Amino acid sequence: MDKPVREINRSTCTNLSYFKEYLKELRKIDDNIMLRLNRTNTHSQAACADFLQQLAKAYTTREHAIKYCLDVIDEQLDAKSKSLGENPDDYAVKNSLYYDETKRRMIHNETTVEEIVRERSFRVFKDRCRYFDIPKEYQLLFEKHDSK
Repeated sequence: MDKPVREINRSTCTNLSYFKEYLKELRKIDDNIMLRLNRTNTHSQAACADFLQQLAKAYTTREHAIKYCLDVIDEQLDAKSKSLGENPDDYAVKNSLYYDETKRRMIHNETTVEEIVRERSFRVFKDRCRYFDIPKEYQLLFEKHDSK
């Protein structure tokens, strides 16, 4: 069984290396999807349902992590922008603001990576569990990937 993933916190968001490592941990299910599905009885509705539930949990956890970190960085950007408005010649704040804007772009780029990872994983899942009907509670999560 996989070890539990640590909880995300503000310090994870402010350190890009930690953030990327955190997402890497959360993407293990997608990275090993072929191996895991090869070990799963894909003709079993229960086995496919269980695997789908694991995928959905990973997707929502990653989505939450990305949104949470964007919110954290946005808070920092707002505070620094306000500080810069009060003292426009503060070059330390200007540099820090630029660094945080770059960090925000990099975190936001993970939404694109997430879409690619989801699409790939869902395609593999649908191919291997082809006789499994996606339950309604998961349809929105997978809806845009189902049409491709």
